[in-house]
Amino acid sequence: MASDGTPAPENFYGISDPAKLEHVAGRSAAQRLYELESGDPLTSFTRKDLVRIHAHLMQDIYPWAGQIRTTEVGAMGMAMCRAQFVDNELDRVIRDIGRKSPSTIDIDAAVNTVADHWSEMTMVHPFQDGNSRTQRFFFDQLLRNAGWAVDWTQVNAEEAHAARYVGAATVDPSYLAQTLRPAVHPADQIAAGTLTATENTRDNRASAEIFHDMMEFKRSHPRGTPYELP
Repeated sequence: MASDGTPAPENFYGISDPAKLEHVAGRSAAQRLYELESGDPLTSFTRKDLVRIHAHLMQDIYPWAGQIRTTEVGAMGMAMCRAQFVDNELDRVIRDIGRKSPSTIDIDAAVNTVADHWSEMTMVHPFQDGNSRTQRFFFDQLLRNAGWAVDWTQVNAEEAHAARYVGAATVDPSYLAQTLRPAVHPADQIAAGTLTATENTRDNRASAEIFHDMMEFKRSHPRGTPYELP
């Protein structure tokens, strides 16, 4: 959700302050996430599935839940995909996901693939708001469908959020892969529920600071150099 002075998107609460809306919306979205995470696992990863996830998570907050955006949005001080290109770019990323599924035998390759797709989806930013919540569940399920699972209690939420945007800005998903990899295990070792357990724990200001630190680190180090939090 925007934190740059932009008013909050149209919502059922009539709240214009983004911080206040985030506080209220977080509780509702967490309950909806619990419903998804405790339900049947996702086994297809289409545009329709992504839209359905957004509609479910945000149904109590936005009248436009489940609708692809037609307005411009930005995050981390940069513009996301222009609204006029979102439809085509979303279809392209979804096609790539269908063509290149995560490995079922190589955990490192699986994480790298998901990080690549997730960085691309971050730049598309298909919804006016609620992208991070929607994508976390979508890509969590993509990994789980391949036989792997993320223990989100082992993931630094601020670092992962920042790394997504580094991947979006630089077409280098290695920072996201590095952040996720220690928390990914065979799926039979991780029970569902860690997404819900870690919902609403991210500090957006800290994420922005880490993003800028990562970008500076990337400019001054060769690709593939492991990043460490300051």
